[in-house]
Amino acid sequence: MDTVKWSDLPKELWPIIGKFLHSRIDVLRFRSVCSLWRSSRPPFQRPLPPPPPLPLKFSPSGSGAGDPKNQGLLFQSTTYRMESIIDKKRSGSSRSKPWLMKLEQDPNSGRMRLVHPVTSSPLRYSPNATSKEFSLLEFRVVELRKSYALKFGKNNVTVKSVQRLVVMPCDFLDIDDVYGVFMVYNEGKLGFVRFGDEKLTRVDEHNAYYDDIIVYKGQCYVVDKWGTISWVSSALQVIQFSPPLCGFGGRKYLVECCDDLYVVDQYFENVTQQSNMVVVTPFLDNELLWWHYHKMRSDAESIDFKVYKLDQEWGKWVDVKDLGDDIFILSNDGSFSVSAREFAGVKRNCIFFTESALTTGRFHSRVFNLEDGRISSLASLCCSQMVQPPSTWLSPD
Repeated sequence: MDTVKWSDLPKELWPIIGKFLHSRIDVLRFRSVCSLWRSSRPPFQRPLPPPPPLPLKFSPSGSGAGDPKNQGLLFQSTTYRMESIIDKKRSGSSRSKPWLMKLEQDPNSGRMRLVHPVTSSPLRYSPNATSKEFSLLEFRVVELRKSYALKFGKNNVTVKSVQRLVVMPCDFLDIDDVYGVFMVYNEGKLGFVRFGDEKLTRVDEHNAYYDDIIVYKGQCYVVDKWGTISWVSSALQVIQFSPPLCGFGGRKYLVECCDDLYVVDQYFENVTQQSNMVVVTPFLDNELLWWHYHKMRSDAESIDFKVYKLDQEWGKWVDVKDLGDDIFILSNDGSFSVSAREFAGVKRNCIFFTESALTTGRFHSRVFNLEDGRISSLASLCCSQMVQPPSTWLSPD
């Protein structure tokens, strides 16, 4: 079969090809090739106008929740796999190796800012950097995931009483032009809100011990402290999907890998399961109480992780001792997996996670090695380059 160079394809094909590009990065790269391609595909447009602020208000003291400054805004982040095409031709260049880049978009201004792929902490741009504007033609870019966080509109500080959230598309709700948000809040309750609703709807009044939430194959799935996975229907019914895991760790995470569902059980030093799960529940808008509780829990030191895979055919749990070539990343705004084969020089069979420093309260990224059970600082390992942009982009402090 004869092959045809892309430059020799009929110009009538380019508008058809352009219709299959759905991400901002892909459209920018397509339009930047030449004038013909630029004219074949209009600029990227959001499917819908920017969503309005969520109808949830929080107050640091439990009062003044009606202040518009205390309104929660939904921030969207996108994680990419970046690989420099230019530097790859230069022998000995460290930037020839791929890395993760995470961009957070401000819902007010639409501006993007660089954040750490694991901790989601903002990364400082270097004042002398010349690479803050770069050509996408110099990089091979793959979009890996989108994630969301709820923050105060006045200062972009994360709302601590909301631990996890996912955004469901319009077709999930069978209502045009309306997005829905499921969230785990108040350290275990499951809630739902649509844009335009006046208040949060509590889902599953009988269970206040949910740990994590994920969108899996277009459906919302949650896991509770017992390791039981359930899915949530469009009618807001919680339907059990797995048997209880009964892991004795302090926190469960949901991870999708190769179309399978995994639960990661995190163990803390000097923190029992009971002290992790049984708490006095303050009001949702009393953000100060939740800040103190969140800090107490996040300050606990991690000592071990257990990984389990759900055998969906037989409805049972499989104890996983080796992740193969995969790496699990337990980010602050959701968990995901990547293959170590796509990041040269990065050790396989590891879990990246975050931990809060006792002295500064800042989040740091750490690595758990399933092979020997050791926990190390990510910054001290050679795989740290996997989560760092080029050094010329960043401020030295």
